[in-house]
Amino acid sequence: MSAVTDSTIVVRAPDVPVPGPLSELKTITVDLQTVKPELKSKLTFPKRIVVAGPDLLLAGVLARLLAAERLDVEIGFLPADGSRAAGVYHPGDPLNGTPRAVPLIRDDRGAVLVGQAKITGPDGGALIGETFVDSARLFSGRAKGVLVEATGEGAGVRARVKEPLRRRWLTGRAAQTGAVELVVTRDGRPDPAVLTRATFYRHTDDWILIS
Repeated sequence: MSAVTDSTIVVRAPDVPVPGPLSELKTITVDLQTVKPELKSKLTFPKRIVVAGPDLLLAGVLARLLAAERLDVEIGFLPADGSRAAGVYHPGDPLNGTPRAVPLIRDDRGAVLVGQAKITGPDGGALIGETFVDSARLFSGRAKGVLVEATGEGAGVRARVKEPLRRRWLTGRAAQTGAVELVVTRDGRPDPAVLTRATFYRHTDDWILIS
């Protein structure tokens, strides 16, 4: 084994096949319903982690590295079908690609966003409040919802109102939404908590992607 493969582990979602070149590496299988506690108990911090699965698994691994202050670990990504993060970051060969720093987008509760977040009222209802991207106001009043996405470069975050005729994106380092009540669906996973504020912003440190 090469120096890279000797210090690499694979983190996979159930039923996600591991390609041949990675099949001899140590592999951790993570239940997508319990990502956070499983990663806390199972994940070690080698030189490189290859994540095979959906965006929410990649986000969970990055959140664990963030909490452990181990953003120096290199990340390869083998995305599942429909991955938004794949279009944002354009991951490359997880063993032979080149490491590069990309913006880490997190929220004010310590979770990481790698693709898209949807912010609505409870049960998908209207959002009553306001959203700012940096100092620019995106909307104030009532809307169907707000979409927040990682950009993979530059300031790191963009947002728009979830309305058919209002597709203007604002880009910045932070997107802040305050509302009477709101819920967040982050990288395809609804958060059960009902909140009054949700903030997504570029962390002070980047993460390292193999591209």
